[in-house]
Amino acid sequence: MQERSQSPYQQLADLEDKLRRANEHIQRLKQENSKLQQNVVSFSPKPAITGLKPENSKPQRQVSLFEPGNKTQSRMKADDFSLVRLEKATPRRRRRSSRYRDLENTSYLRKRRTRKGWRKSYQLRIAALFLAAVTVVWIIIWAVSSVVQLFNPSTARVTQQNKELLKQLPTTPLLPPDIPPRTNAIALPTPINPSLQETQLVYNVTTPPDLKPSQQLQGIVDEMVQLIQSKRLPTQPLSITLINVKTGETAGFQQNTLIYPASVVKMFWMVNVFAEMRRGILPNEPVYGADLNRMIQQSSNDAASRLVDAVTSTDSGYILRGEKYDKWASKRRQLSEFFSKAGYEGIAIHQKTYPISYLRHETPEGRDMQMWSDPRELRNQISSEHAARLMYEIVTGKAVSPEASTKMVQFLARDLRLSAWRENTARFAGFNPVRGFLGQGLPAELDFASKAGSTETGRHEVAFVRSREEDGPIYIVAILGADEGYFNDWQLFPTLSRLVFDRMSGKTPEQQQ
Repeated sequence: MQERSQSPYQQLADLEDKLRRANEHIQRLKQENSKLQQNVVSFSPKPAITGLKPENSKPQRQVSLFEPGNKTQSRMKADDFSLVRLEKATPRRRRRSSRYRDLENTSYLRKRRTRKGWRKSYQLRIAALFLAAVTVVWIIIWAVSSVVQLFNPSTARVTQQNKELLKQLPTTPLLPPDIPPRTNAIALPTPINPSLQETQLVYNVTTPPDLKPSQQLQGIVDEMVQLIQSKRLPTQPLSITLINVKTGETAGFQQNTLIYPASVVKMFWMVNVFAEMRRGILPNEPVYGADLNRMIQQSSNDAASRLVDAVTSTDSGYILRGEKYDKWASKRRQLSEFFSKAGYEGIAIHQKTYPISYLRHETPEGRDMQMWSDPRELRNQISSEHAARLMYEIVTGKAVSPEASTKMVQFLARDLRLSAWRENTARFAGFNPVRGFLGQGLPAELDFASKAGSTETGRHEVAFVRSREEDGPIYIVAILGADEGYFNDWQLFPTLSRLVFDRMSGKTPEQQQ
């Protein structure tokens, strides 16, 4: 059998053994050479004159250095052989295996480390560039959204609280109720439990809504005021309030100025009626539904008069004296105290609106005239803040109860289709709540609820506007203008309404043009 080939380690061991033996041999030669140097004798001096021989000289026989039997070797000549000086042997460096050979190659390691470091640096640079790109994109998106919000308040940030509040808004589409037959409004309903009317009722929402001032909305209101001033209308008897229902923000102009509201006061009376029905003082809605419908949809003074009498357990008639008048007036003032004790400061809504046909009163008469001319009594007065707040509480389901709020907003609903309001049909009974008011200036595909009023001394309205688009605006605007100029200008309110809608939708003046 053939011998198995030796491994590299065995071959290395053999070579090291050979090297060891060679070194031993060299050491022996060096030792011999040293001994020879010690045995070399000094040379005899040569004669100065040629041919002379030294005395007692004898012929010399050269002896081989390594001649056998030469034991003394005491007199050898150095010229007979040459001495070789051996250099000092350097120790051989032990060879390492291949795996250690790579470690000794510093240039290779340097290149390898450089390559690894470059690869890591390249990866870090890619990651940094990616993060920088994401940051730049986020900043651009944030800047664009901020600019959009600057011109479109309806797209401003909606808080979680407002999101929950938006769920309470009436369902869409918001359509007005049918007008009941005229026969349903002839009988005068009476309270089912008059004894409960002796207890003073207070509106259930006792604190104003937590609305925050907004510079964006304020800019819209300022633009409205500038438009009114451009028409040379007075701004002293003017009150404006604007509420963004989505964001809970508000702005206004002279919001606390108290102004005679005309028929806008009937929205307050409707809330009072539903509060007494919920308390059990008045019968349920079917009994008063017809008059509620006419009071809001047609702005009927007759229906309003009957409801005021039912709520306060009073009536109109001849003049009263002394304690009887004081008691009667105290009951009437409950209409105002119902709201004033809930934070509606300075409100007065206990005077009826005229003319009242079934009483044949064109103006206040009898005991109503007593109250009208009594210096201690306030005539009807509210502010745009009062009107906007109550509309806000109705559409968000807080007024009286969610069920009552839903029914009330249905009474306030308007149909903005041109065919529905272009002509004064029987639905309006002489009062068109769209023509010349805020609804006229808006698109037909909106949810719109309002209560308007006008006399020869002014024009007033509070309205809830909601776009049926997901990102569309939802807002409330109340405008009270107590001057004959507001009454005579039939295009003022539609123009203001369109202005507010465009700004709340994000349209700038340049886009509007």
